[in-house]
Amino acid sequence: MKLIKVIFSLFFLLLYSNYASADCKPDFNLPSETIISKNSEKKNPVFVFFDGSLSMQGFVKDQAGQKNLYRDVIDDLQQISENVGNKTYYHRFGSKVEPIKENEIAGVTKSSFYVCKDSQAKCNNQETRIELPFKAAKANKDGTYVIVTDLFLSNNQLVGSTLASLTKPLKSILKDGNSIGIFGVMSSFNGNIYDIPTKQGGTIKYSDAKKRPFYIIVIGNQKNINQIKKNLEEQHFLDEEDINKFALITSSPISQSLNSNELITENFISRINTSENFKFEYDDKLPVFKFDTDKKRKLKFKIKNEMFIVPGSTGISSYTIKENLWSSKETNCRKISEWRKANFEKISSVNEKAEKELEINLFKEVPLNKLFRGMRYFYTASIYAEKPGNLSEEIFSDWSIRDSEAEDFTSQSPVEYKTLNLSKIVKILNSVANDAYEPTLIANIALNFNLLK
Repeated sequence: MKLIKVIFSLFFLLLYSNYASADCKPDFNLPSETIISKNSEKKNPVFVFFDGSLSMQGFVKDQAGQKNLYRDVIDDLQQISENVGNKTYYHRFGSKVEPIKENEIAGVTKSSFYVCKDSQAKCNNQETRIELPFKAAKANKDGTYVIVTDLFLSNNQLVGSTLASLTKPLKSILKDGNSIGIFGVMSSFNGNIYDIPTKQGGTIKYSDAKKRPFYIIVIGNQKNINQIKKNLEEQHFLDEEDINKFALITSSPISQSLNSNELITENFISRINTSENFKFEYDDKLPVFKFDTDKKRKLKFKIKNEMFIVPGSTGISSYTIKENLWSSKETNCRKISEWRKANFEKISSVNEKAEKELEINLFKEVPLNKLFRGMRYFYTASIYAEKPGNLSEEIFSDWSIRDSEAEDFTSQSPVEYKTLNLSKIVKILNSVANDAYEPTLIANIALNFNLLK
């Protein structure tokens, strides 16, 4: 008989405990975690495009006292491509795209590769139609595309129908989940830079540059882009004088949702664990901070950018918070029978000045001292990355020169020549990425607290 009473008592306590626990939070539904696309482990073909315009010829000729990184990188590009793909196809492009046989790749590092072998009317070295490789990349979204070029484009190539032919395939590429990595490499240069615009509307050439950047644009999934980046850094960019830059243009700058692997800890809110009756736990992937507090406490939720932003990407420039607040007159969870939902439009705010972390000032807009004391509150926040940043524009800004500045810059006889309209090109790429971007959930969090009298 005593055993039956003990079993009944334990059953009743367990039932009451579960009932009380369930009543210690209101009924609510939070947004599901955003599905972050995973890169396929399957090796797919690699398509390499070499800019065959005449201005590229200066990269293959040695310049006294300067390091020729162009030849070194091109020599190893075949091996680097094999690391990410099962088959590599090579092409040359200018005003059109032409296939190159594998046994002819060595010619890319020779001056003859950039010399016109046809009649002047058929020469394929007079312009850089960068949109042609981009169009090719649209055809096979599973492939990796590597484009080697000086990215020296005039304003005429970046407006109107020509711009549309550039951006249209890029939008398709980014919406399919692929990204664009841009490697800028400062190399020796010994040749002519053609088609430098003048203020009167014509063009001039310049032959006194000793250094000039070339670019390797990689289109594909982020895993392959990062693999190529790693290979380049380990094989070629070893010395301090090996100046290079990298930016990742992507419509998926968020690497992961922090709830999925329960990465949020009690330390994400500073000094919260010193509060009375503190407890931190996960409730079905939702991190819940439970505590008692007075009205003077400042609550700041902080996440280091490296935890959720893809390294080298454009970053995030804007965040939004979808939040809810409920209250109960009963501070004891076991006695709560009803939760009332508040109608505040904005409760917390993002610290826009924070650079290396996402910092949210919880209850900044609705301070704790404005709430009724002697009550229990339940707060939820869904934190979204609302808009990508423009970090890549800052990375390449000092290597760029505008059409209107080109003639005056050239007249100064620069030893290191800049890239025409580079900032504009990167800005266009970012704009396309922004168009393809959709707000992404970073984390859901909850606070369950008793506001002391």
